[in-house]
Amino acid sequence: MKKMIPYVFIFSFLLVSFSSAQVKDRFSYLNSTEVGKFAKPLATSVGTALNSGGFTTAAIPSLFGFSIGLRGMVIIVPDDQKTFTPTLPAGYTADKKTATIYGPKDGGAIYSGPNGYITYPGGIGESVIPMIFPQATLSLLGTEAMIRYVPKINIGETNIDFFGFGIKHNVSQYFILLPVDIAVQFLYNSLSVKDLADIKNTAFNVEVSKTFGIVTAYGGLQFEHTKLDLNYKIKGDSQSGDPALREDYNITANVNGDNKVRMTIGGVLKLSFLSINVDYSVGSQSTLVSGLTFGI
Repeated sequence: MKKMIPYVFIFSFLLVSFSSAQVKDRFSYLNSTEVGKFAKPLATSVGTALNSGGFTTAAIPSLFGFSIGLRGMVIIVPDDQKTFTPTLPAGYTADKKTATIYGPKDGGAIYSGPNGYITYPGGIGESVIPMIFPQATLSLLGTEAMIRYVPKINIGETNIDFFGFGIKHNVSQYFILLPVDIAVQFLYNSLSVKDLADIKNTAFNVEVSKTFGIVTAYGGLQFEHTKLDLNYKIKGDSQSGDPALREDYNITANVNGDNKVRMTIGGVLKLSFLSINVDYSVGSQSTLVSGLTFGI
């Protein structure tokens, strides 16, 4: 089990195309400006995933609580995030759109101009992106601390690190007559891919829940931000129509995801020490989340 969890995580993450082979191959066609547009939907989906699954109830034990579990999800990429209009050098006309990372595999456009052809890469042709990761919580006196962690994973020359934490506080405990539980939560997640990218995500939410026997209905409004920092080397192409791509050099780009506001609604079934939850979030990229949790 100890070895399995990291590889379940990385298997799901590879499906969003963050393997060096797929991504670096495509990124090598793009300068620092264009790679940001190409990768923006990827930054959004990674941020959407890592800022998901942070809560299943606003209630927090007044004395002590502990849980450990898995959060799995699928992220739905809208069609308008599969293409973008490039910014081309002088003498070139962007008369058609080209693929983002999630666009069609044959969706890379070619533009002709005074310096020759500029070729953009195709995408990976995906609309549904899966993710899964472990998390644990510790509660004390109406406050909950959450930890997400996957030990460093080595794939060839690439290392992947993942760490996240959250802090939640039940504010309804100060208002005895409230018919629902209300809590506020802060989340932080960091994901690093060696020699390629660092991703940092922050989120703040307000949660509301109501328990009916073994079933709890919950919902929340969340404000979030994702920053993707790309830093990698590319091999120049002397025949490229883009002067910025003719020599070997380092690409550095800072990309902000479209993660801003999302609304979540869901439910959890609690059976003794086992809880099963499902929720749906509406945001820049909609997300269906399911979780399995053991705890008290």
